[in-house]
Amino acid sequence: MASYDFTRLRRLTIIHNVVQVGLLGLLMFMAYNFMLAFAKYGMSGLFVKSFIMAVAVQLICMYPAWWLAGKDVEVEVETSLVGVTPEQLVALRRRRLLGDIWKLSALGAFVVFIFMSPSVEKGRAASLFLSVSYYSFLLVAITYFQCFNFIAKKRRRELA
Repeated sequence: MASYDFTRLRRLTIIHNVVQVGLLGLLMFMAYNFMLAFAKYGMSGLFVKSFIMAVAVQLICMYPAWWLAGKDVEVEVETSLVGVTPEQLVALRRRRLLGDIWKLSALGAFVVFIFMSPSVEKGRAASLFLSVSYYSFLLVAITYFQCFNFIAKKRRRELA
């Protein structure tokens, strides 16, 4: 039976938990700021609508986040196998790099969308699009980290 050293995977789950707490704090901060912006322009009803739209985007992106987290966990589990050869490590690094490229692509798409959105001064409805894009990005990122931690914990239990 193969033996595993899950030290790196445990550390990653702890780091992901800390990042989730930070992202939740940022989500609450941005929600408060957008709530104030909506109240300033007399559009308080759009605050709830923007959050509902962001949750819808999160649900659409949930399967890709789950899939990517699963692939990343599998790479980490294979890396933590005791006695991995240097050739196998090179192949695992390539797979890890591919996952990182996917994550950076998603991050880039959100960043470009947010920066390309018009400012609030150009139109009141712009704050709706900005809030939905901010909330969506933060919710999808939190979803990825939660999926990663859940799958990692499940795989560690299976292999222990």
